[in-house]
Amino acid sequence: MQLHAGQQRVHVQKSSSSGAQVVRAARVAPRRPAVRRLAVRAAAVNGKVVCVGEALFDFLANEKGVPRSKVKSWTPYPGGAPCNVATCLTKLGVPTAFVSAIGNDDRGSELMKLMKEIGVDTSTVQRVDAPTRDIYVERTKHGDRVFAGFGLPSEQYCDCFLDEEKLPKDALKDCDIMVTGTLGLAAPKTRAAMHTAAKLVKSGGGKVFVDVNWRPVFWEDTDAAKKIMLEFMDLADVVKISDADLEYLYDMQFVTALLNPCSVADKLPNAPAVLVTAGDEGAAYCCRSTKGEHTGFVPVFKVDVVDTTGAGDAFTAGFIYKLLEAGGLDRLLSNPRALKESVVFAAATGALTCTGPGAIRSQPTLEKVNQLFDESKGWYNFWGSDAQEAQPPSSSTRR
Repeated sequence: MQLHAGQQRVHVQKSSSSGAQVVRAARVAPRRPAVRRLAVRAAAVNGKVVCVGEALFDFLANEKGVPRSKVKSWTPYPGGAPCNVATCLTKLGVPTAFVSAIGNDDRGSELMKLMKEIGVDTSTVQRVDAPTRDIYVERTKHGDRVFAGFGLPSEQYCDCFLDEEKLPKDALKDCDIMVTGTLGLAAPKTRAAMHTAAKLVKSGGGKVFVDVNWRPVFWEDTDAAKKIMLEFMDLADVVKISDADLEYLYDMQFVTALLNPCSVADKLPNAPAVLVTAGDEGAAYCCRSTKGEHTGFVPVFKVDVVDTTGAGDAFTAGFIYKLLEAGGLDRLLSNPRALKESVVFAAATGALTCTGPGAIRSQPTLEKVNQLFDESKGWYNFWGSDAQEAQPPSSSTRR
């Protein structure tokens, strides 16, 4: 099996107790390409971002269409939604700090090393004596991901122990936007820290971006999960929600949400901006400001897909980049053209992440996102009557 930078060699053995497949990983010295920090940060936007949540390893099945019990080998990739957003934003040139509880183990150290090399501020990370999370991901015959559980009981992992007393209060009060998800809400200790972090951000005038992520495998009580998630979403200024999340939280089909994203926004009165994503079906938005309501739809960029892991997180990073470039959320929401551009830019960032394996390794540079974004300006299905004359799309993209 060929190994890429930051990966580990994986061996599979039979468990003596259950006969199930057990993964054992031997660390391989990473061969990561040099990080182009100076070139990226020369184009940095003004603004500070703090990402709060989990960092983990996705163990991706090497065989397609095979259940976990029959998978012969797995390849581990660093990830975790808030971590993915932090690394992608940093690559786009946005100063970003990461707040998390990461294990004092080899995997935790590997994650810390990777983030530091990319340029993420990890001084806000709490190291704890608990294992770093691993999550097993099956793949369908078409390459779609299916989350298949963990190696240990969920409540034993490090990300369940984020301590609100050790939160970087000054960094949170001083940031322009905090990005977080909803998986951490499954652990009571981390849930309390997330609520405190969001309130600290708002006390300093910052905004809260919540990327909803419904994963039943994280929750011991799935019936209580809905109420807990909805209460936290009330703190958000921007909510990003996917087709699976809509069905669970609101019993709403994605077609309805894409055709009328404001029907989703109506359920989130405290969030002036709502983004709806539906994988290869595209994305829609409904945003409200003192200048009125702005809504729209953006189709997906068609690329040669290798792995969709982390595409939604890259979408989030792309949107936040444009939000900061516009001068903040309030200015963005009052400018319909800039708002549409932010969602197209987000879609381009997400699409490019799908062209390589792993959530972090394949994240694009600002130069590549701008190139695809500029190319789209000539496409009628993206811009309608505002489409500009442009060169035909390259072989890597198609309308």
